[in-house]
Amino acid sequence: MAIIQSLYRYPIKGLNGQQLPSVNLDPMAGIAGDRRFAIRHGQTQFDPGAPKHLSKTKFLALMTHAELAELSATFGENEADLLLKKNNHTVFEGNLTKPEDINELEAYIAEQYGDKCKGSPKLVSAPDHMFSDVPEKCLSVVNLASVKALGDEVGAQLDPLRFRANIYLDGLPAWAERDWQPNMRFQAGNVTFSVFKHIVRCNAVNVNLESAKVDQNLPKALSKSFDANLMGVYLFVETVGKANEGDLFSVVQ
Repeated sequence: MAIIQSLYRYPIKGLNGQQLPSVNLDPMAGIAGDRRFAIRHGQTQFDPGAPKHLSKTKFLALMTHAELAELSATFGENEADLLLKKNNHTVFEGNLTKPEDINELEAYIAEQYGDKCKGSPKLVSAPDHMFSDVPEKCLSVVNLASVKALGDEVGAQLDPLRFRANIYLDGLPAWAERDWQPNMRFQAGNVTFSVFKHIVRCNAVNVNLESAKVDQNLPKALSKSFDANLMGVYLFVETVGKANEGDLFSVVQ
């Protein structure tokens, strides 16, 4: 029997997430505020008036900027309210919809990481746009037992947050999610989900979130020891509803 151990959204692509006790969900949408913002490279072209999905390589992300893990982001109930710390010192506090606050944040990012930003970094967002790794609006789910099995294999206690899931599940056997097929349906709370596809992992998961250093090669370990570089599943939301920490997560017969 699986339960939802925790729920997360990640308001700024590449920064740490925000744990939520419950989420209201709509069909074919992500969690409100998830990946609402991103910090683009100076050379990246992004039109907020006509937003299109772009590769994560066009933005600051852990895959290419492990040092982003040095930053600790605390978001308000409105995910645009941000308190940003580094080494327990506040480096930014403001609202990401206010031009003067955006300018301040961009100046800090440029000062810290400008040599890796391919020009001046810019905070970007667009109405109803999600800076996800896939074009489709969906949620990601990770099985905590699979994370533990991978950690046992590589001889390390892996922080599940390396995998940046929206839903973390407890109570499943390791790798049970690999048997889930597209269109298979699940329910949590009064929300129904359907399986979209399995998640292929990039080098972002190699970053130790405490040290902000690359300390593993998990895609290689997944491929070598567990037959495929897969960890987690993308789900589509099928019905309007609310999911909560502690909800049962079960197959719809």
